[in-house]
Amino acid sequence: MFDNKKSGNMIYYKRIVVIILLFAQLFFVNILKGESKFREEKNIQLQILIGGGLIGYHFNDQIFIGFSTISNMVQEDGTMDNSSKVESRLIAEEDLPQGLYGKKYEQRRIVTGQLRISPFESSGFFLSFGSYQEGPRKETLYFDKRSRIIGNSSYNNTSMIIKIERDPVYAPLIGFGWNWIYDNGLSWGFDWEGGLINGNVTKATAEITTNNSNVSDGDIAIEEEKFIKSSDLSTGYFTVALGYNF
Repeated sequence: MFDNKKSGNMIYYKRIVVIILLFAQLFFVNILKGESKFREEKNIQLQILIGGGLIGYHFNDQIFIGFSTISNMVQEDGTMDNSSKVESRLIAEEDLPQGLYGKKYEQRRIVTGQLRISPFESSGFFLSFGSYQEGPRKETLYFDKRSRIIGNSSYNNTSMIIKIERDPVYAPLIGFGWNWIYDNGLSWGFDWEGGLINGNVTKATAEITTNNSNVSDGDIAIEEEKFIKSSDLSTGYFTVALGYNF
């Protein structure tokens, strides 16, 4: 049975959301109805991104070519305490052995070359295509001493260290976003970009060490292959841009 009061509240909130969206749409259409004109008049674009920058040129109101770089240099050292949980960035939680208590993680710079196509005159929306480069990602995971299954065998009082490294990425880029230019030259926007990974080109490696000399090389090899297959090869980023066109 439905709660009539809750159903009424839901209808009310949905109407409020619809009204807000309609007003927002009207506002942006009125403010940005000349936006495509500024793409041609102020065609050189310089913007600061989160962790990087973008430079490019609007050839007309629909075509933009630019280059971006994002430092993307992340270094994490994590250990389990009472207030936090250690999580892997490269391996899904359900694929991890038990007893993860610490990690080290590194990732490197992203560089893109972008062709942006703006299909609408009164909107900052664009589709992006081009090239995507990203440095390697490395993660070292530390697992405590306990009884565990490694490969096809059981071992007692065994700790593990798993090192995962994903290759550098050189891939086609695809993405989308919004970029608005105002009559005073101010521009801002946001976008999602990613590389189309070819699993035959971009690969991961895994190395496992333990404190237990009885663990066989065959069992180690089985575990390493499992983590290679389950490693996250995906790429991509979301960023916000703010800058100036002239």
